[in-house]
Amino acid sequence: MSPARSLLREDLRRVLVYGTPYKPAGQEVARSIAQWLERAGLETLTFVDGQADISTAAAAADLAISVGGDGTMLSAARAMRDAQVPTLGINLGKLGFLAEFTEVEVRDWIEGRQALDLRIQPRMRLRCRVRTGDVERMEFALNDAAVQQGLPTRLLTLDMDVDGQHATQYRADGIVISTPVGSTAYSLSLGGPILTPGLQAFIVTPIAPHALTNRPVVVGGDHGLRFTLRTQVTEAAVVLDGHVLLRLEAGSVFEVGRAEHDFLLVTPAARSYYYLLRQKLGWGEVPRWRE
Repeated sequence: MSPARSLLREDLRRVLVYGTPYKPAGQEVARSIAQWLERAGLETLTFVDGQADISTAAAAADLAISVGGDGTMLSAARAMRDAQVPTLGINLGKLGFLAEFTEVEVRDWIEGRQALDLRIQPRMRLRCRVRTGDVERMEFALNDAAVQQGLPTRLLTLDMDVDGQHATQYRADGIVISTPVGSTAYSLSLGGPILTPGLQAFIVTPIAPHALTNRPVVVGGDHGLRFTLRTQVTEAAVVLDGHVLLRLEAGSVFEVGRAEHDFLLVTPAARSYYYLLRQKLGWGEVPRWRE
């Protein structure tokens, strides 16, 4: 993983603005940002419906601005695929763990009224390949890949191999393979550990495992994981970042590894990762007995 570097306003020539159909108000904000950029003399590529293939446009951009929230950032990270473009998130949602900036901060920065000390932080992504019979599909995820059932009527049996060698068999409602970025999402709610973002590792966390000995395990990011579904199921799928579904059936094989290219997240230098844990997740707070 390459080290963090600074993002300077004067280095920008072309900016991609990305919106989401799930936040109509965000689409208006995205269009306003595009207008600010154009008035500042920057070429703007605007995609506000969240549906277009933006990978080619992203590859030619100096910066991407995602408008919506953390879910929009995850969508942008998948849509850009291998494009290496720093991405800044404007938060119009609830948490703002990835999308850390306000509309006002970004507008003032674009128009030169406020200086922001910005850092480009590489974040590891997942490369997920699912093979069912002769059909194969590959996608990317920034947070996690979760094996789930639409209606969990029976335990799933999953064999896990690491680098081609059998590691273990899970019998559980499902399983979550998470990046360090996603360690504060679904995996955390299942009792998984928090990993600092610079680590190159996966967390494998079973969902309601049948055996007491099945606990979350951290695997180095240079290893490859392969899972084989042994259970007859009708509604199982690998769900990427809680959004993209890759259908599974008995005998399906899915492989998870580190993506060749990292996602480049723009963060403010003044706010550390531990600041986010404290402010967004309440990490380290004492119980509020009187409240």
